[in-house]
Amino acid sequence: MRALIFGILILAVACGSQKNKVKNTNDQDLDKAPLTLVLSDNYGGSETEQLIVIRKDETLKSFFYKVNKTRKPGLQIPQIDFSTEMVVIYCAGKTSVVHSPIFKKLEEKDNQMVLGLEDTKEKGVPSRALLMPFHLYKMPLTDKEIILSRDD
Repeated sequence: MRALIFGILILAVACGSQKNKVKNTNDQDLDKAPLTLVLSDNYGGSETEQLIVIRKDETLKSFFYKVNKTRKPGLQIPQIDFSTEMVVIYCAGKTSVVHSPIFKKLEEKDNQMVLGLEDTKEKGVPSRALLMPFHLYKMPLTDKEIILSRDD
């Protein structure tokens, strides 16, 4: 009986230490690569540049409802675990340039995270069509306000 109780106690302590390790790993991942590109498309974004932060499944579904209004078949909604992750959607506005922006974390304060677009040598491939691209990224869940800084 003592061996059983001792085994359960060790298991409980081991599980608790795993939770701390997972949290620290998420914090380190956020520092290295705060955003992971999940989906990108040249049509369906907004007419003006904007950053949309989504922390609820219903809001993501609402965004895709707007994107898929004129599509047959529509884009599939990515599966996001909103208990541990959140979504950041970057809409570039009306443009004729096709490219995927690369985000980097510029600054992090107690209640804010400032993201910037990484300056790349190649700005993208020009197109004759008028595009309204969007890029959907996921990142570890945070309560901080996400802000886009433009240094153009």
